[in-house]
Amino acid sequence: MRRYWLVALFALSCVPTPTKVVPSAPRYFSSLAYDQAAARHQKIGAEKFKRRDLSYVLSLLSYGITSFYGLNLEEARKAFWAAYKVDAGERPEAAKLYDWLVVDSRTVYKLKKRERELVHLYLGLCYLLQDDLEDALVEFKKLRQFDQEASKLPIVNFYMGLIYEKQGKFDDALIEFRPLEEMLGVTGLVRSVELLRDSGLVPAPDSVELVVQVDHQTAGSVGKTEVYIDNRGPVATLPEVSDSFAVRLSAAEASRKAAQEAAAKVARTGLRILGGLLLEQAMPGIGEDIADGIADITLGKEEENRDFRAWGYAPLNFAFARLRIPAASQTVRLVFYNQAGDMIGYCDYSLAGDSSLCPLSAGGGCGQSGGDFAASDSVPNDAGRRNKKLRAKYAVGTYFIIAGLAEEFYVY
Repeated sequence: MRRYWLVALFALSCVPTPTKVVPSAPRYFSSLAYDQAAARHQKIGAEKFKRRDLSYVLSLLSYGITSFYGLNLEEARKAFWAAYKVDAGERPEAAKLYDWLVVDSRTVYKLKKRERELVHLYLGLCYLLQDDLEDALVEFKKLRQFDQEASKLPIVNFYMGLIYEKQGKFDDALIEFRPLEEMLGVTGLVRSVELLRDSGLVPAPDSVELVVQVDHQTAGSVGKTEVYIDNRGPVATLPEVSDSFAVRLSAAEASRKAAQEAAAKVARTGLRILGGLLLEQAMPGIGEDIADGIADITLGKEEENRDFRAWGYAPLNFAFARLRIPAASQTVRLVFYNQAGDMIGYCDYSLAGDSSLCPLSAGGGCGQSGGDFAASDSVPNDAGRRNKKLRAKYAVGTYFIIAGLAEEFYVY
């Protein structure tokens, strides 16, 4: 009997324990959402202002760009404009609440040259998407005033050429498009403007213009982008990068920066030596330390003057394309890849409807009678965000899709 029970216990101990099945994580995202990120940065900005955080301007930029991607253009424009004014030290005389932002210019965050020029780029895009060609052009011209080398930034040439073409200033448009075609190795932009200027040839009414721009904000998002129209495609493929917005210091700016750093080092050393000699006589043993402290307070510690803060959402690079699609098109799908060629996700954009976020019906997309793409096989973790389709923005006779790629925006 004892042997029987031992055998039974041994058999029971060999029965495998049931394993819990954990659903695998989705391999790629199926939409992009910016509203939660915008709300988060709006809250962070308010908190930073309240506690007088000296990097407040960075929160303005983050709120501005997430609002921009979500097509909340008025809020985006206000945020970018405020960041520009704060960085320039300009404020209304009555705005005494902002005094703390100019009291200590050594520690208040100052935008880097690239960040400052990106502010004007996005301000220009805000105005462009609000059908304001004149103010959009003003912002792009400001960018070039800050940096003469901006004429070699393809994305600036592209949008300035587009604006001039919309205004009927064809010769100015050609001045922008000719170097753009050389920089990117593309064709068609110059020819279309020449035909429009010389023969009045306009595109057929059965097609509409679409501009697609992809902002790669992380290294993992850098890769080609395929463009699909309804069930057809890809009708176009954006390269990994059209412009990295590589803003460089001019020779004069580099010399001025080096001179300022050298002068600050000499001043700091001189103040410490002179103060040390004088104070050491008055207070032997502690005079030199006090002199060092005074120098740090007056000129800042050398380590503190190395500012490692930065605008985290500033795109690493841009990819963009201009194409014509059938006027009856309903949905544009962008499919994103990484540099290894692996798909990282996709996002659908409706060309119909009035709201910037268009809830999907059971049968298909906004303004459609049926589904245009197969349903995603990913596992949703946020049904409310996933069941929203972004909408292309229609302005100045063109559809615009501008996608920002950062992991915070991915919806699985």
